[in-house]
Amino acid sequence: MKSYLPRAARNYLEQLRQALDFLSEQERKQVLDQTRGEILRLPGGGRRKRELFGMLGEPATRARKFARTEPEDLEVRSGKHFLTRILAWPIFALALMTVIIVLFAPPQQALIGTESVDQYLSSGNGWLAGLEEAIGSQLIWLAFIPVVFSLLPLWLHGGAAMVLQVLGAVAMTAVCLGGGILSLYFIPVTLLLWAQVFTPLLMMRGSMARPGPAWLATAAVLLIVAIAMATYQGVSHFAGAAWVVLSPAVLLAVLAALLPTRWRSVHIALVVAGLLVMAAGFIAALPSSFNAVLLWPWLAGGLSFAVGHLAVAAGMWNERARKLLALF
Repeated sequence: MKSYLPRAARNYLEQLRQALDFLSEQERKQVLDQTRGEILRLPGGGRRKRELFGMLGEPATRARKFARTEPEDLEVRSGKHFLTRILAWPIFALALMTVIIVLFAPPQQALIGTESVDQYLSSGNGWLAGLEEAIGSQLIWLAFIPVVFSLLPLWLHGGAAMVLQVLGAVAMTAVCLGGGILSLYFIPVTLLLWAQVFTPLLMMRGSMARPGPAWLATAAVLLIVAIAMATYQGVSHFAGAAWVVLSPAVLLAVLAALLPTRWRSVHIALVVAGLLVMAAGFIAALPSSFNAVLLWPWLAGGLSFAVGHLAVAAGMWNERARKLLALF
């Protein structure tokens, strides 16, 4: 085969050599030899600049194809920051939703009917009642704790971020244990706050770490139990047809049972279904609607949202790890 290259081809290779200055001399030689072979196989032998650019692209553009892809190009600085980020924004969104519910939901205390539940949820029980008597309506600012602590770790890193995450989770746990109906609305977001603390530590045990079948099965069982309990209470205090409550509950339970399959579509569906149940519960709680108890759909939907999002985050982490490993 004729090995002589015309002037246009030689100029092209020289420009390509200069554009490949980020490679070692051996790597550059390999690219140039490969390009030289492609030029020799061109119909016109690389006699025209337009022909070379049309078939091989401009030298600078062709050189970029051989650039090394570094982990930073994936726009993630570290595994911990990656996991913190994909957890923080949904926590922030759920925290804002909880604030809106606490501020604008219709009164619910008088709607709780069974004595066993009423004894636990009575507004006279727990330290929140005493705090409310002391500071009055300013108690509502407790609702903004998860809003603040969910996003701080995005800007603070290292030990300071961990301390803030733990403080936020501990503060909201204390609120959840404070007694009264108000405290129970914060259970889903508190679960996510604790997940923001422990998930990066658990998921970064290995390069491809992800929840095992036992973890997923346990999460599925606990979620189904929570949905069943909330559904039982919801049906007991619902004035409309029972299927209005049972239908979304069955959907949530089926999606929860499919958690161990690791199907991303199922996990995303669980997140979406949880949000829809929470929204539907709010509508049903309006006096102009069914005047139903909002707490039960809020717990069923909120916990489904939390568990579903954790499953989605685990899948995203595993996919990221596979992509990073493929670079080396």
